Amino acid sequence: MKKINIVGWKNELARDLIALGSIPFFLLVLVRIYLLDNPVYLNQFIFSGIVFLGLFFIFRLNLYSGLGLIVLFFTSMYYNDIAFTIFGSIIYLFIIASLFYLKYDMKKVFLGILAGVIGIAIGYVLA
Repeated sequence: MKKINIVGWKNELARDLIALGSIPFFLLVLVRIYLLDNPVYLNQFIFSGIVFLGLFFIFRLNLYSGLGLIVLFFTSMYYNDIAFTIFGSIIYLFIIASLFYLKYDMKKVFLGILAGVIGIAIGYVLA
């Protein structure tokens, strides 16, 4: 009988969760938004992403915590559904917990969150 490697399973789940704040996932969301034919909504994502990525490259902060927050915020605004917002927020908290579990630098994680908030604010205003 084969033993289940619980630690490996936890690590894999944590990596899967943080992938929701990755550049490929962000691009996947952008393509989906493009298909909605809503230029204001698309511009919010694009401007927020550009601002965040600029801050990411300048300050070397955590990518996953910032991009994940941008996706959560704007998708929650678009769907305007409390159940979706609660579900997305719980998943986002799991992303942050996964970053902690995988021993990412917490200072960079929180700076990534702050940069995500800055990106959201600028993207929202510019669009």
